[in-house]
Amino acid sequence: MTATMNPVAPPRTPPVMTLLPRLIGCAAALTLAGCQTAPPGADRTTVAAQLVPRMGHTLPDFTVHGQFALPPGVAIDDGLTEDEALAVALWNNAAFQELLADLGLARGDLIQAGLLPNPDVSYFFGVPNKPYKYAVEFPLEALWLRPIRVKAAANEAARVADRLSQAGLDLMRDVRQAYADVLLAKARLDVAKKTVELRGDIRTFAEKRLKNGDISEQEAATARIDALQGEQDATRAAFDVPVAEERLRNLLGLGALRGPLPLDPPPLPPTVDLPVDQLAAEAMATRPDATAAAKAVAAAEERVRLAQLGWVRFFGILDASSGRAAGHEFGPAFRVTLPIFNRNQGGIARAEAELDRAVRNRQTVANQIVLDVQRAYLQYRQAAAELGALKTNVRPEVEAAITRARTAYQAGDISLFIVLESTRQLLDNYLREAVLNGDLRRAWAELERSVGRRLAGAVPPTSPIRVVEPPKPATIPPQPASATPPTPPRNAP
Repeated sequence: MTATMNPVAPPRTPPVMTLLPRLIGCAAALTLAGCQTAPPGADRTTVAAQLVPRMGHTLPDFTVHGQFALPPGVAIDDGLTEDEALAVALWNNAAFQELLADLGLARGDLIQAGLLPNPDVSYFFGVPNKPYKYAVEFPLEALWLRPIRVKAAANEAARVADRLSQAGLDLMRDVRQAYADVLLAKARLDVAKKTVELRGDIRTFAEKRLKNGDISEQEAATARIDALQGEQDATRAAFDVPVAEERLRNLLGLGALRGPLPLDPPPLPPTVDLPVDQLAAEAMATRPDATAAAKAVAAAEERVRLAQLGWVRFFGILDASSGRAAGHEFGPAFRVTLPIFNRNQGGIARAEAELDRAVRNRQTVANQIVLDVQRAYLQYRQAAAELGALKTNVRPEVEAAITRARTAYQAGDISLFIVLESTRQLLDNYLREAVLNGDLRRAWAELERSVGRRLAGAVPPTSPIRVVEPPKPATIPPQPASATPPTPPRNAP
């Protein structure tokens, strides 16, 4: 598309200073067309803005690699509360900090999507019997494809932020459950110490009765063995505490820092009736993984548009060569792709398949949310109901039974086996209470993670939480009366 001529005089090359302003002007005009900045990408403050109204915890603006940092107002030496443990984990958990690096990747993709390609400049030197010429080319399709690319990248960046917000909720759930496991391990150790004490008393009673000739050596040996087994259980329980503490240390980012880890546990969660169906509907609309799935669908829709239009190549060309009126003359031209063979059919099919997968994943996430909320609530109610029955009904009866058994054994009215059985029932009751306390704490942590916010008596959140339209449940069209019923799978009963 370059206009040439038969020169009447030997071609002359214009001075460089004559060409340079024109080339710079062409490049500047195209550059200014693409100087629109991309929308701001998600960063740590975006994730923190989600976590604060949900759980009351925030993130630092930045962290130094390999350096442990305590959030403001947090001290470990005076006893680490559960909320302080959550703050420490958000600041120092290595795996979570690694995930937060995805924000930078998404931001880079968003910046790249907003950039326009550089124009190309071609220059042909003049030689005898051939004039010089130069041309500037720019892909004009980038101007109308840029908004689509930016929108797709912006939705992807928002999806990454929501995914990391959900990762923050998961981390806080894990920390709270690990905290509960440490408390349970310490409670097991306390029960083990009580076991040693009670069985030691029984052994003492048995030794006295053996000296008085009231029991046989075999019966006294049974009491001694039972006491030794209690000491063995206490030894194992003593090691369970540091094992549980190590998992908590790992989640807090304290693995390399040794020293005591005192805990200041909170009271047990409240025993309340919650509108579980309402909470499930709320979670489907507001939980970060639900909003992330919706953003994934939006990004996939933009990628389908891009695949449908991205094959177009339309180059605008400004061509100049030596002419009749001046040393060089500009002439417009263009170069366009003819969609004869390739219209990106494969790319479009792939983009549509990715959209279909994103839509189905949104429904999968919605179903998982319902399962999470319902299951966590049932586990919470189960632990609360069993704990109430244990304290109200079982505990008084067991304590009365062990008191009667010890008194009767000292008087020689019952055998040692009845005392041992009563003791076992009491110790099992203590241990079961500790386990149920742990189950209640774990279930409450899981329930709040499943809903996506604190549940202080099911009070609605005070700060706004982003809401997305939950996916509508799929409906099965009615089959005609003459339709053949589907064939069951081979492994169906």
